[in-house]
Amino acid sequence: MTSSTDLAAEPTPAGPADAPSPPVPAPPRKGAPPRPRARFRPHHLFFYLLLGAVALSSISAYAWVFNVSMKTNAEFISSPPWQIAEGWRWENYSNAWDRANIGLFFGNSVMISVASTAIGVVLAVFAAYPLARIAFRFSGVVLGAFLLGLMIPWMVTFAPLYLIMQDLGLLDSRIGVILVYATYNLPFNVFVLVGFMKTLPYELEEAAAMDGAGPTRTFLSVILPLMGPGLASVAIISFLQNWNEFFYALLLIHSPEKMPLPLGLFQLGQAADYGTNWATLFAGMMITVTPVLLGFALLQKHITKGLTAGALKG
Repeated sequence: MTSSTDLAAEPTPAGPADAPSPPVPAPPRKGAPPRPRARFRPHHLFFYLLLGAVALSSISAYAWVFNVSMKTNAEFISSPPWQIAEGWRWENYSNAWDRANIGLFFGNSVMISVASTAIGVVLAVFAAYPLARIAFRFSGVVLGAFLLGLMIPWMVTFAPLYLIMQDLGLLDSRIGVILVYATYNLPFNVFVLVGFMKTLPYELEEAAAMDGAGPTRTFLSVILPLMGPGLASVAIISFLQNWNEFFYALLLIHSPEKMPLPLGLFQLGQAADYGTNWATLFAGMMITVTPVLLGFALLQKHITKGLTAGALKG
């Protein structure tokens, strides 16, 4: 005989009402609705026209230099400035590279710009890391001293810089120009990298410390690999500034075989007053400007990403 206790202990079979209901299929997901188009406003037309005028003026200057570089010297002197060249005289570029020493100036600019950019970026990284990630007394004062370098007019540094380079024996040397270019861009590089490093989460360093990593290993293994956009920005901008810099080179370099491109073109322009081929000079300008324009056009996304990272700190 079965007791009432045993009957109560036995589970009753689940009926149809107690069975779990089958999952309801999700409705088909539709694509994201298209963004509403911005309404055109009359003042937008003014800004579009203004931007178009600025772009046209920049392109027209580049096109004019290219057009002159394709002329002969007699054609340049006798024809109106905007008259199209009668032929494609690519020999002007070979003459500029070989006979006008543009090739020598180009090599000097590459060496000086690359070396000074590398030194400046490395120094900026080691200066920005403690300012952004390590709390110490007077860190704000040190950062303010770097920012003060952005406010000092560059022309007031000519006399003391010349005397310092003279005492160090670095006048008329590529090494002296490289050191000056590297320190010239240092305040800007530190300012950008400090803002970028502050956007990196501190939990990464805490996790590395829990794994037994010291400050040096944490910096090299955790922080430095994440600084790619910031490093790319300061490296590209520093290189462009070093490539185009003229006045410090004019102050420190006197030998023609050591001159970078801007100073070499200046010397050619002075010689042009005494009968040098103007078309060759303009071909040298094209050789100088074209690599910079192409590099900036290809790398502008990296520049924007690195410069805006600090502004996105929430």
